[in-house]
Amino acid sequence: MDQTINFKEVTHTYQADTPFAQNALNQVSLTIASGSFTAIIGHTGSGKSTLVQHINALLKPTTGEIEVSGRTITPATTNKNLKQLRKHVGMVFQFPEKQLFEETVIKDIMFGPKNYGASDEEARSDAQQAMALVGIDEDLQDKSPFDLSGGQMRRVAIAGVLAMKPEILILDEPTAGLDPRGHKEIMDLAEDLHEHQGMTIILVTHQMDDVVDYASDVIVMDQGKIVKHGRPQEIFADPQWVYQMHLDLPSSAEFASRLITAGVPLKSVPLTIDKLADAIVEAVQGGHVHE
Repeated sequence: MDQTINFKEVTHTYQADTPFAQNALNQVSLTIASGSFTAIIGHTGSGKSTLVQHINALLKPTTGEIEVSGRTITPATTNKNLKQLRKHVGMVFQFPEKQLFEETVIKDIMFGPKNYGASDEEARSDAQQAMALVGIDEDLQDKSPFDLSGGQMRRVAIAGVLAMKPEILILDEPTAGLDPRGHKEIMDLAEDLHEHQGMTIILVTHQMDDVVDYASDVIVMDQGKIVKHGRPQEIFADPQWVYQMHLDLPSSAEFASRLITAGVPLKSVPLTIDKLADAIVEAVQGGHVHE
């Protein structure tokens, strides 16, 4: 099914019609391609979370409209018409394990399907499939989720979203608070869902290394507007512009920039460790490194 997302001149105003009215989104027009892995970046308060909460209609536009997989969301759309949309668009918030509440892992993961009318048998089957997707051992299904490690709890929370069988998955800072191993496991899971389950993945993150390692498409936001949209190589091509947006460079690009400042004339700003190593070798072999 086509998973294309279109924003058409969308504005969202918090506390509209009050003296405290503030535009969190400002005339945003945007297309997120079906089947893409899209990262949304921007400094705190730039509108990233507000934007993605429109995709499953947790927020509705003040003006404009959004089309998601052929469904249209406008200011007049009622919640009654949004139930199926929310099933197709899964959303994992920051620290999702804080939303766990059932007495066992399997019951927590079954909650979503049962809420949408699945029988116990159907919900259990969906939950077990979701557990397999996120790599939770079946032996854990009758344990309390609160007896698990932080990384396992986050997998249970993500499985609860995946049990709904969404076509689009939104991850809002999914690795916050995890150690490096847990961080990589969650990001590799997102990549696997994208490549092998055909999901459209939308990642909100402050981790620029994740952007270059996993995303094919990057949206940069500032003051409620889209200021740049392109491939990672295009977004990070101008380090000074990145800094002006109050963003960090990926660690390899940051190191390369320091080398260039120190007199190592690298031909480009590499975005990954492997490309950085290749660029350094080329500079050394070419005799371009100043003594």
